[in-house]
Amino acid sequence: MENWQQLRNSGNQHFKEAAWLDAQYCYQQALSLIESELSQQLSDRELLFAWIAGMHNLAHLYELQQQSETALYYLKLAHKEVQTLSADESVAVEVRRAAFNSLSITIPPLLDFAKRHPICDDCLSALQETAALVGGQSAAIL
Repeated sequence: MENWQQLRNSGNQHFKEAAWLDAQYCYQQALSLIESELSQQLSDRELLFAWIAGMHNLAHLYELQQQSETALYYLKLAHKEVQTLSADESVAVEVRRAAFNSLSITIPPLLDFAKRHPICDDCLSALQETAALVGGQSAAIL
């Protein structure tokens, strides 16, 4: 059985070859394995970052295929999950801190996407406010 890193790498190779369905399959399988591991090891920053990267890989894949709504879905899902996790007081401070810091990786792709594809003004404003918050509060979350 392949691990998530091998699946991600296979997905990347298929992506380079424009084998979209194969890339999608590999990325989704990798995400499934990452999610399974994350459920057991929520504090693993590498897994969290890998999950975000996998979501961004799928978003990029769909955007290249002119499926902007699906691409936006994956970008928003990654952002909303880390935003929710960063505010979840039932998890350890280290987990919340890692999630908060991860917002700095989820916001720029959403803002870039908004430049290429219109999103609602309120959505764009909320993203910009969150970006300012993240930029101004890179300190610890208590």
